[in-house]
Amino acid sequence: MVKSEDILRLIVIDDSSNHAETVSSLLRNAGQAVRTERAEDDEDLRELLAQQGWDMVLTKADIPHLNPIDAMHIIHQTELEIPLIVLLEAFDDSGMGDVLDAGARAVVSLEHPVTLVHTLAREFGDVLKRRRHRECETLLQEANRRAQSLVDSSRDAIAYVHEGMYIYANESYLQMFGYSSLEEIEGMPLMDMVSPADHGKFKEFLRGYLKGRTAGDSLDIHGCKADGDEFMSTMDFSPASYEGESCIQIIIRDQSLSKELEAKLDSLTKHDLLTGAYNRPYFMAMLQNLVGQSGVHGTLLYVAPDDFKSLRERLGIAGSDLVLTDFATLLKQHLPGENDLVARFDGEVFTLILQGVEEDDATAIAKKILQAIEENIFDANGQTASLTGSIGIALYHEDLHDMHELLQRAEKAYRKASAGGNRLYLYNPQTEGMAEREQASLRVKQLKTALRDNRFQLLFQPIVSLHGDPVENYEVLLRLLDDDGKQIPPSEFMPAAEHAGLMGGIDRWVLAHTVKALVERRRAGRNTHFFIKVSGESLHDDKMLPWLRDLLKAAKVEGSYLTLELSEAVASSNLKLIKPLIEGLHQLRIQVGLDHFGLAPNYVNLLRHAEVDYLKIDGNLIRGIAQSKENQARVSEITAMAQESGKKTIAEFVEDANTLSTLWSCGIDYIQGYFLQEPGTEMNYDFNAS
Repeated sequence: MVKSEDILRLIVIDDSSNHAETVSSLLRNAGQAVRTERAEDDEDLRELLAQQGWDMVLTKADIPHLNPIDAMHIIHQTELEIPLIVLLEAFDDSGMGDVLDAGARAVVSLEHPVTLVHTLAREFGDVLKRRRHRECETLLQEANRRAQSLVDSSRDAIAYVHEGMYIYANESYLQMFGYSSLEEIEGMPLMDMVSPADHGKFKEFLRGYLKGRTAGDSLDIHGCKADGDEFMSTMDFSPASYEGESCIQIIIRDQSLSKELEAKLDSLTKHDLLTGAYNRPYFMAMLQNLVGQSGVHGTLLYVAPDDFKSLRERLGIAGSDLVLTDFATLLKQHLPGENDLVARFDGEVFTLILQGVEEDDATAIAKKILQAIEENIFDANGQTASLTGSIGIALYHEDLHDMHELLQRAEKAYRKASAGGNRLYLYNPQTEGMAEREQASLRVKQLKTALRDNRFQLLFQPIVSLHGDPVENYEVLLRLLDDDGKQIPPSEFMPAAEHAGLMGGIDRWVLAHTVKALVERRRAGRNTHFFIKVSGESLHDDKMLPWLRDLLKAAKVEGSYLTLELSEAVASSNLKLIKPLIEGLHQLRIQVGLDHFGLAPNYVNLLRHAEVDYLKIDGNLIRGIAQSKENQARVSEITAMAQESGKKTIAEFVEDANTLSTLWSCGIDYIQGYFLQEPGTEMNYDFNAS
C-alpha cells in the first residue's frame, strides 16, 4: 500500500488532457504514485493552489491562456514553495532563459521521457526534503523555547558568560547575588561576583579550564553579593551556546533541593517525556513483578487510537503529539485503583495494568474508555480532532508465568478489535488457543493441497542495475491461493510450512515453476535472470543438487540464469553446510546470494565461509537510509567490502527518490522495491527506460 506522503500531487497546466495523462503514465511505470489535476488558465490555477497540498506544477510552454512566467508569478503570490517545471513537446530551449530567471526549476521534453521522469522525481525528493527541513526548524525552535523556559524557571542559579562578561542570568541567579534585573549585570565581569580573597584561586581555575587542563569542571568558591555579603557556593562550568554565541554556562545548585531533584530524576526515568504516562521499561518491570506471583491477578489492556496515521498526516507531528498527550490523560482518568498504571508502550500504543480486576469489571472499564474516547474533542493548537479507539483485553493470574505470553494475548485481542475499530475484544485462552491450533492444522492441510494441486502463484519484482547492466533481473516471490483464488502472503503460511517440514517441497515447487517461466522467456528472446529464495530445509537436503541438475537438464537451460538466495541467519547457523552447497551450485553455474544481509555482527566472518555472488542488504538498513548516517555508513562499508571481493550488492525496499539517491552515493549495484514496481504476475518492467 502506497503511503500518502509518497504520492506526487501534480498540477498540469495544459489546454488538453493528453499531456497530463502521458506524464502520469510515465511516472506510474517508473513506480511513482501520482495524482494530477489540470488547469487551463490563471483562474483554474488559483483555485487549485487555494486547496493546498500540491507538490509541483508542470506547465506546457505554449498554451494560449497562461504562459509559464505568469504561472510562476501566481505561485509566488500564494507564498507556497512549489516548484514549476516547463514541459516542451520537442526540446528547444530558445526563450527559456527568462522562464528560468523567473524561478522555474527545470525545462523538460516529452522527447526524453527518462530525463523527464528523473527530473520530476528529483524535484519531488527536494520538495519532501524542504518540508522535513521546515519541520526540523520548527521542532528546533520549540526545543530552544522549551530549553529557555526551563532555564528561566529553574530553581538552580544559571548564568552564561562570554569573554568573562555576563550575557544572561536567570531569576534564581539574580536573587542569589542580590540583583533585581538582568540589565544590572549585563556586561558585568564575572570576577565582580567572586570574593576578593578568592580572585587568585578563581583566575587560576578559569585559565586551566579554558585550556582543558583542570581536573574537573566544578569549583568551590565564595560568592559576593551586590551588598558585599559573601556566601559559599559550588560553581559547575560547562561549554554552551547562547543565541548562537559560544560561551560558558555556570550553574550553582540549590543544595536544599537535592531530595526534590532526586525525586524528579527518579520520575524522569520512569515516565514518557511526551505523554507523562509511564515508559515501556518501567511498565515491563512492573509486569514482570506481577505476572506469576502467588495470589496475584488482574487485567492488561492494550489500547490505541484508530487510524492515527491519517490524523498525523492532517495535524502534523506537533499537533498529533498533543492529541497523544490528551489521549494518555484520558486513559489515566479511567484507572480504577491507586496502584494501576498507564504506560506508553510503543508509538501510539498504550498499555494499562489493572490490578485485581476480573473479567466483568475489565470489560466495563474498557467500554467506558471507548465511550470517553469517542465523545472527547481533542485539541491541537487550535485544530480539533475526534477519535475512536480499540482495546485488547487479557487477564493474568498466578498460573500464567510468562509476561511475554500475556502481552501477546493482549496484542492478539487488540488486532481483532482494531480490525473493525471502536471495539474491544477479550482474549480467551481456551477458545483462542484451540482456534490457533485448529488454524495451524487447517493451514498445513491447505499447503499440502496447494503442493498437490498447484494452488501457489509466483509473483515477480524487477531488480534494476544502477550501472547499465542490460539483464532483466526479477525476484521470484510466492503467494498461496485460497479457495476463492485470493492471494495469501507468506507471513501467514510460512510459519506453518516450517513447523510442518513442508519448506523443502515448497522450494522445489518454486524452482520447478521458475525454470518453466525461464524456458518461456528464453523462447521469447528475453535475457531474463531469476533470483529465488530457498529455505534452510533445502540446505539440509542432500538430494537437492542432483534434483536441480536433472531439472535444468530436462528443461535444456543453463543454471547461469538463476541465483539462489539464502538468508544471512540460515547461513550463519549452518556454516559447515554452506561451503559444499555453494560449490555444488557453482558447478551447475547457478549463482548464490545472501538475503537479509548486514544485520549480523559477524557478517564479515560469514563471507569467509560463503563464496557468494550477491549480497542483498536487509531492508531495515535501507528504510530511512537518507536520514540515518549510521545506516549510510553500514551500507557503504558493505558495498566497499563487496567491491573488493568481486561481489554485487542489491538494496531491497527502495521506496522513494531520496533513498535511491543515497544508495547511488553508497555504491550499490542493484535496487529493488516499490519505487520501481510492486510485485506482479507479469514481467513487464521496461529495463531500457531505467
